[in-house]
Amino acid sequence: MLKPLKFVPRLSIHKLRLLRKIFVDNLSSKENLINSLREQIDIVNPSNMGDHVKTFCHHNAEKIRFQAACSLIADLVEARWNVSISLEDMGFVIAKPEYDKTFQGNSTDEIKDQMRKVQLINRNKQVESYEVQHFIERMERPKSVGNEKKSILNLIDNGKELSEIFKDISSLESQKKISLLEKIIQPEIVVCFPDDPLFKEEELKCPYTGLRLTDIWKYFRLTWSSEYKTVPGKSFPLLIRNAARPNKPIIGIAMLRSAALADQARDDAIGWTDEKIIRDRIYKKEIKVEFVVESMLKSLEEQINSLRKDDIDFLNSELIKFPNNEVIVRLNDLYQENLEKRHRDLDNEKDETYKTHNLENIDFARESEKSLFKKKRAIKLARLLETRKYFNEVNLKENPSRGYASLIHPKNKKGNEMISRVLREIRMKALAENIMDVSVCGSVAPYSELIGGKLIATLMASTEVRECFRTRYNSKKYKKPAIIASSNKGEPVYRDANLMCLTTTSLYGVSSSQYNRIKFLKKDYPYLKNDIIWQEVHKDNKSQKTKGQGVYHFHNYTNKLLSILTRKTLGRVEVNYKFGEGTSPKLRNIRKGIELLKDKKKSNIQIDDFFAHNIKRKNYIMFYKNDILNSLMKFSKPYNSIETANVKEITKAWINRWLIKRIKREETLKKLISLGPEYIHNQLFFDKDNKKNNLKKLKTIYGN
Repeated sequence: MLKPLKFVPRLSIHKLRLLRKIFVDNLSSKENLINSLREQIDIVNPSNMGDHVKTFCHHNAEKIRFQAACSLIADLVEARWNVSISLEDMGFVIAKPEYDKTFQGNSTDEIKDQMRKVQLINRNKQVESYEVQHFIERMERPKSVGNEKKSILNLIDNGKELSEIFKDISSLESQKKISLLEKIIQPEIVVCFPDDPLFKEEELKCPYTGLRLTDIWKYFRLTWSSEYKTVPGKSFPLLIRNAARPNKPIIGIAMLRSAALADQARDDAIGWTDEKIIRDRIYKKEIKVEFVVESMLKSLEEQINSLRKDDIDFLNSELIKFPNNEVIVRLNDLYQENLEKRHRDLDNEKDETYKTHNLENIDFARESEKSLFKKKRAIKLARLLETRKYFNEVNLKENPSRGYASLIHPKNKKGNEMISRVLREIRMKALAENIMDVSVCGSVAPYSELIGGKLIATLMASTEVRECFRTRYNSKKYKKPAIIASSNKGEPVYRDANLMCLTTTSLYGVSSSQYNRIKFLKKDYPYLKNDIIWQEVHKDNKSQKTKGQGVYHFHNYTNKLLSILTRKTLGRVEVNYKFGEGTSPKLRNIRKGIELLKDKKKSNIQIDDFFAHNIKRKNYIMFYKNDILNSLMKFSKPYNSIETANVKEITKAWINRWLIKRIKREETLKKLISLGPEYIHNQLFFDKDNKKNNLKKLKTIYGN
């Protein structure tokens, strides 16, 4: 049993008693407790969630803190935290969920089912909302397309027809069967371009239904067991359609998004987590010290050149090449000066939204002079020049082996740190240009019954996906400057888009049915141009799972109320969700809000404790090239240096490995009969008897 923690909200005695009374009145039912806590919230509602936090500051601070506390505690109870009334004071005793004990069962399927039910809580709330139900109804409403009426339901394949086709060919000899299956299933990768003037030449609508491709993607994403949330950074949604069937029905969907900056499982698998890991690779002769040093020096030079310096009057070319302690101290002082200025600017700053097609018109020189970016430039330059100073002292450029050895010697107290600092810059560049996370990946009915999820996951390794990604982010037509890098340099900076590695996590912490056993070796499938392997990340012979920490268990109301509390308390917005402010804005916002909500003298719970949830997921990684560490650390990474299999070749391998066996199963053929448009329709509509009343009730909140 994990040690109980004490949490006392910073509330008046009256409000603390009211909060405790809610607990006492609902001791017999967690569901009633959660509902009663949420009923206390009236500051925010669906109709005003998009309003700026300053519009809520007419509410008194006590009311805001009380409702924020109610929303926060409701989230913790819903996430299976153990929350009870403290007998010693007016606070609460809470214990984080124990992952190994939260979900138990006699089989993997039973455990998965328990996890699925937890995730469905928020997903169902989302799907049942008026806004989403209205969207689903619009997508399913038949519209005229030529001489026919069609809707999203026409893009869901007929499982009964597929079952009959598979039954008819089941008696054929193997090669004939494979040949026919290749004609029945022909995946086609379709990019869902944003509805933006920049992409006006692209196909933004489905030619068969007239529906926007982005809406089609969203509709099918709503069938997942987890809540649909948008994410900051790059988002590259894909539809995988079957070009061999009427209307090119959807086989599955996927999305690549910006990879997390901090992902130890990924970095351990690649082998560049820190200096110690790199040193082990050098000792094992997996990588040469001369190559590591060359990569570090080139990266250091590139990063120093990526920062605007002409407005820092105490810098000159000689000091940049041979920095001393004085210049490093002055840069740190410049950082502190602009950090304080940034705090003063926050309350007066107007919201700015960068439109994709207007990025070329941004005055990046002016942006670089703002306190937000000047402080970033100062602190980064201080660290880079300090690193260069250490490298110069050991003559690293002229004598790589001896210089490296001097840096890692025990007498050199900061040598390891300097190497790790440059390795981080190498990683950051690769994360921006070569690594993406597969945040959504799966098949939809009826293809889900045919192990279509493995097909979608394997297709992420295809030539077509790499080329589509490159076109979207690096073609002359769509190439746009990176906002943060450009604002740091004071002029447009363009990133490469050369996919070399993909990461993902399982939906559940137990054995993943989708990514397990995806291993296609060229020696077994001679028509493939490369090995395709989704490997589970292990450390010390154990699955290296995620830490079970994050913000997914926090309701949007909680996030909003904590933002309002921060503004009310400090008189400024700490997190503006702007490029350049930092990663994970929701996490930073909740962290700051809880810090202000917690009574520090009476509580012993740490801020980080609140971010624990009960889902630990398995990590998976896929490399487009075998020698991934050397490839990612190279300063120059030619796109054509990687050979990949195309969609047709991958589909053939998937048919041989899985589909040909799957269609022999009588159970599969029977299940397919009930899988089609009606099946998915029923997943997205809640109880029809209550629907009219719910829609009527919600309309009063949202309007028409």
